[in-house]
Amino acid sequence: MFKKKKSNELDFYYLSRDNKDKRVQKKKHPKKKMKKKNPEPMNDNMFNIDNEIVIGVTVLPDKKKGNQNNKQVKNKKGQAKKKGKNTKNKNNRQQTNFDIYDDRINNNYNRKKPNNPNKKKRKQYKKISPEEERKRRIRKEKRLKIIKAILKIILFIAIIAGIAAFLLVSPVFNINEISVSGNNKIQATEIESLSQLNIEQNIFRFSKETVKNNIKQNAYIDSVEIKRKLPNKIEINVTERTPAYQIKFGNAFAYIDEKGNILEINEEDLKLPLITGYKTQVEDFKAGNMMQEEDVTKLDTVNSIIRVSKSNEIYDMITSIDITNDEEYKVEFKGEGKTAYLGDASNINDRILLLKEILLKEKGNQGEIFINDLNKVFFREKV
Repeated sequence: MFKKKKSNELDFYYLSRDNKDKRVQKKKHPKKKMKKKNPEPMNDNMFNIDNEIVIGVTVLPDKKKGNQNNKQVKNKKGQAKKKGKNTKNKNNRQQTNFDIYDDRINNNYNRKKPNNPNKKKRKQYKKISPEEERKRRIRKEKRLKIIKAILKIILFIAIIAGIAAFLLVSPVFNINEISVSGNNKIQATEIESLSQLNIEQNIFRFSKETVKNNIKQNAYIDSVEIKRKLPNKIEINVTERTPAYQIKFGNAFAYIDEKGNILEINEEDLKLPLITGYKTQVEDFKAGNMMQEEDVTKLDTVNSIIRVSKSNEIYDMITSIDITNDEEYKVEFKGEGKTAYLGDASNINDRILLLKEILLKEKGNQGEIFINDLNKVFFREKV
């Protein structure tokens, strides 16, 4: 750092406006002292104090010229306020080299030491309030609970996977017996074949739904129940459909159940009530198919007629039922030579009771029985 000069010594450096540019060019480093080889003697005529700026010396104003100078100062201050930043910039331009030199010295004193990147900073610990500490502890406990729950789930899944692998691989669970129950029409061997289950097959390596659908390919099978009897037995319980009616199909017969399922096409006459007047197309009469929806709806009424006829012991006399018109169901008794008109078959219990009474009364006579109007029931003998 530069040494300060003694207080009793004053270093005057005069700056002239005319020689300003020259002095700037001849400026030397402030550390080196300025020396002149042949200094010229100083005279009063060498410079004019009025036109010069002296750094470090305060010039006292003349009393006589005080008022004039004060006015000039006020005028200058007024102009300075109007000019604003421009005036400040001009004053800055009028700084001497000596002012710049002093500014550099002050900057060196005020300059901060550079930070050392290798120096470790001390950690500043913030004080935590008891409430904040309690909240943090609660959050930590929640995280631990979640982690424990996840670990339990993973462990449970691993155990289940291990058990499943053992069940699927172990020969202890290979099938060695298949039992069939509930079958009357269909043989057990045929049901086993339809199920596609094999002996020595793993008892868990098949889908129950798949086995049920395979067995239901037979039209006589209505429902199927599969049970696994550990370790190595399978039970198949079936519910069969039974033919309730038959339909003339060329030289053969199509057997149908009460729901309109077509069970089989066979030449054998089962002596079941024959259904006529149906709307189902001939090409649709295939085992496993159903009759048209309109025919199925009419079969519900036919089922009611058959059920009440059985309870009144006249079912065996019925040979056919015509369902052409749902407002006029016709029942034929070929053995008795009679035809009964039951109307829409409402109040079927009353109609069948009247029908039974007329059949017994007119036994041996052929003709038609009209029960379509309960208020006007009569028998018309065939001529």
